[in-house]
Amino acid sequence: MQVNQRTVTEAARRAQIIDAAIEVIADLGYGQASFARIVERAGLSSTRMISYHFQGKDELMWAVLLAAMGVVDERMDERLAGITDRVEMLRGYIESQVDLLRTHPEHMRAITEVARNARDENGAPQYAPLLRDLRVGRLERQLAQGQREGVFGEFDIAVMAQTISQAVDGAAARRETDPDVDLADYARELADLFTRATRPTDPARNPN
Repeated sequence: MQVNQRTVTEAARRAQIIDAAIEVIADLGYGQASFARIVERAGLSSTRMISYHFQGKDELMWAVLLAAMGVVDERMDERLAGITDRVEMLRGYIESQVDLLRTHPEHMRAITEVARNARDENGAPQYAPLLRDLRVGRLERQLAQGQREGVFGEFDIAVMAQTISQAVDGAAARRETDPDVDLADYARELADLFTRATRPTDPARNPN
């Protein structure tokens, strides 16, 4: 019982540190996310509390990335649950990605900050290539299946997936400069744009 209780307590403390790190990164940026600031945000007594649970900043940032992406993926799954139509899946993906900027701004910003700024020992981006492959790869698979089913037209899947991904990133950039932007309208416009762009050119093959 004591071992189990300690495990639960340690897991809760670890989650507390990760949540505080997400908040600090979202508010101040990756470069300002020092252990001292994270400890202060978490209401802990010493940076040793972080060092006990994480070997260093790299391990903490990886945990932040996994936690934030887990929340994002969970919301995505909720949004797309029960949808089997490929066109609607694409629309749902785009609209939910943009809507996450409104519902989970801290998680989205933390993902962007860590991906953009984390570097390996050689100074190369540490997580950005992985995140790109995950996001673009998911879109590529969805687009490829849609082409096989005849609901999408002929286009370069890699180019289209990358363009959609960058367009969603553009929504985040727009909100940075215009906090009052209507994200629901923005998401709808993007979804409409790419629904048209992926539509078959042969009307007979276009159910929409």
